[in-house]
Parts: sequence; structure tokens; C-alpha cells
Amino acid sequence: MKGISRAIALTILCTAVLCPMSHLHGQGISLQALIDGMSSNNDMVKYYTSLVQSRQAEVTSARYERLPNINTLYQATIGSANNVQGGYLAMGIIPSVSGGRRTYNNFDPQSGNTALAGIDWEVTNFGGYKAKTDLAKSDLNVQNNVLAKGTYELQGIAAAYYVELMRQYELQRIDQDNVDRLQSLLTSINSLVVNGIRPGVDSAIASAEISKSRVALYEAQKNLDQLRVQLATLTGLSAAQLQPDTTAGERLMTAGPSYVLAANVDTLHHPDLLYYTALHDLSSSRLNLERKSYYPKLMFDADVWTRASSLNTADVYNNLGEGYIPQRMNYFVGLTLSYDLMNIARKHINAAIYKREVEAAQHRLDQERLDLNSELQRARIESDYQLRRLSETGRQMHAADIAYGQQANLYRNGLSSVIDLNLALSYYIQARKDYLDSKTGYMRSVLSYALVTHSFSNLVQTLKL
Repeated sequence: MKGISRAIALTILCTAVLCPMSHLHGQGISLQALIDGMSSNNDMVKYYTSLVQSRQAEVTSARYERLPNINTLYQATIGSANNVQGGYLAMGIIPSVSGGRRTYNNFDPQSGNTALAGIDWEVTNFGGYKAKTDLAKSDLNVQNNVLAKGTYELQGIAAAYYVELMRQYELQRIDQDNVDRLQSLLTSINSLVVNGIRPGVDSAIASAEISKSRVALYEAQKNLDQLRVQLATLTGLSAAQLQPDTTAGERLMTAGPSYVLAANVDTLHHPDLLYYTALHDLSSSRLNLERKSYYPKLMFDADVWTRASSLNTADVYNNLGEGYIPQRMNYFVGLTLSYDLMNIARKHINAAIYKREVEAAQHRLDQERLDLNSELQRARIESDYQLRRLSETGRQMHAADIAYGQQANLYRNGLSSVIDLNLALSYYIQARKDYLDSKTGYMRSVLSYALVTHSFSNLVQTLKL
């Protein structure tokens, strides 16, 4: 750890002396603003948010499943009344009734009415209601974690884009510096050529190098503009707003490594683990509901109804209006305990399906823990590699800068050719780009380590990225 701290200190020194990223002075867009823009403008986030709201409604629906059925009915009729002796099974909510019984058919009309109110309530199914509610809650928890996992992954994507935005911006500046340096060099060479100190071919070679460097600059500008357009589409922001805050890059380079290495590794609340834990809980809830579905059911029934008819007990057809005045009333209250004995076999057979699903979900959760631990170790290795690479490319750039300065002095004194000078300049420019790649690589490794350890949000808030 002490060696890492010393390397970080060396990195900070190299960053401050050799190639500071302070051109925008904090005027660019922040990483948090980029994350917020991508989150609010992402259709998948909106999709999963809608699914969460749907699952919340399902939880509410499951809670109200235990409400009783209260049926009411009123029926006024007119027609014949030719029945036969004997009972029958009523297939609706109206109880069986009898009309006049005679040895012949009489098609004279008779009027009548029926009014009914009844309660049909499954008082308890011995845990079935709770199992349904728990299943709905588990499904809601899964969707919440899908949303959290997707949002967290989106933060990683935003971080990658943010580092790339800084890289493309710095590449453009390097190519612009190269064009400016070559333009100044061409002016000096032209002066030497006019005075006869240098041959005219040196001026032609310098002009060719300027054209070459301008093409590289145009390409860098194109890449930066295309990246801004892509980010504008993803975030809903205008391309003009998408200027990188390179001071944030400096804070990430200086304070980020020590912050991340000192952060506690939060694997317990990592979105990936929470997601697979939620899947395991969902499988367990399904298994519990399957078992509860084979328990007995206790039903409570209560009915009251009235009946009237214009046909009296002596089989006399009275005035039709009398059939609409209630004449008889009945009530019924009862408890019913229902259980299918074959449920013993069904429970044993069908529950085995969901039991295997629970085991599979547990294996997937255990594997995710192993994968996360492996990813954490790889992130540490990557961060250590990028730190060493950054240190070496810093020395490379420093040496290339000295070499170019010496080669320029040799050229002015007539001791080297313009080709040697261009070669030294090209090597210096490439060394700057190599150092930039190392810086952005190290920033990516710090952010990746923060994502793996679930300290990314704290890192962004603490460093005000």
C-alpha cells in the first residue's frame, strides 16, 4: 500500500508538471450532469420505471384479494308457471324455486319478482392470501432491482463517455499545438532559407508536415464533434453544452485513487448481488405460494332473498300486480371447509418444480458473488498496471520534450537536418498522446474500481465530478 501511495504521489507530480488538464477551468459539463441527462433521457429506464409502477399496482391488488364477494340481484318477471315435482340444482346465484304443480299445462301468464343479497367470502385459505401478497412484493422487488441495476450500469456507461470526451478534447488540443508549433517552425525555416543558411527543400518539407498535421487536427475535431452529437442524443442536452470539465479530470487523477483504495468494498448492497438475491426471493415466494395453494379453504356464505308471485298456493291466477309485492323471505348462513384429498399428491409433485427453481437461483447468486470477487481483483490489477504505465509514459514524454529541444538547437546551428527535427517533433507529439492514453486509461481504471466496489456514487459526490 505504501508503494502504491508513492506511485500516486509521483503520478500527481507528473500530472501537474508535464501535462495539466486545466484548459476549461471548470466551465464544462460535470459527470453528474451527464449521468442525470442519460438517466432522464433513456427509454429503457422509463420502461423499467413503468414496470415498477405496474408491480406496485399488483401488490395492492393482491392485498385486496381477501375481500368478500357481495352479490345483489332484483328480477321482475312475467310468464307461465308449469313445474313438476322434485328438486333441481340451481346453476346461478338464484336459489331453486317451485311454481304450481298440476297434471296439465296452463299458459296463462303469472307475474313474480325475486330480490337477493348474498356474501361469498373465503375467510381463510391458511396462508394463501399472504403467499400471494408476498409473491407480488417479491416481483416488485425484482423490478426495483432491475431498475437499480440498469441505472447503475448506465452510470458506468456515462463515466466511460465522460473520460472519452476528455480524451478527444485533449487529442484535439495536442494536434492544435502541433499545427501551431509547425507553423512557428516554418516561419523560422523560411527565414533561414531566405538568408541562404538552409536549402529551400527544408521549407517544402516543413510545409508538407504542416498539411499533414492539419489533416490530423481536422480528424480530431471531427471525432470530438461526432462524440458530442452522440452524447447530445443520449442525454437530451445540446452539443454546445457538452464541453468536458478537465478540472474534474485533475481531481479524479489526484484524489480518486486514494479515495477508492480507502473505500470499503460494499458487496452486500451491490446492484448485481441485490438483483440475483431478489430473483432467489421470487423463486422462494413462488414455491411458498404453490405449497399454500393446496391447503384447505374455509368459506363463509350468507344469503337473504325474497320471492313473490301472482299465482297463489291454491293455484289461482291473481292480478298480475300482486306478483311484484314481496310475499316470502328466506335466509341462509353457513361455513364451508373445502379440501381436495388429491392435493396431497399434487403438492408433492408440483412443488418439486419450484424447489428446483429456488436451487437454481441460489447457484446463480453464489456464482455472481464469485464473479464479483474476481472482477474486483482484476480491477485492482488493472489500476496498478495503469498507474505504472502512467509513470513510464510521463518519463517518456519528458525525455521526448528534451530531445526535441536539443534537436531544434542542433538544427538552428546547422548540425542536423529538418528530417531529424521533424522526427523528434513527431516522437514528442506521439509521446504526448501516449501519456494522454495512460491518463485516460488510469481514470477509467479508477472509475471501474469504484463501480465494482459500489463506491461510485460516493466518489462522484465527494470529488464533485
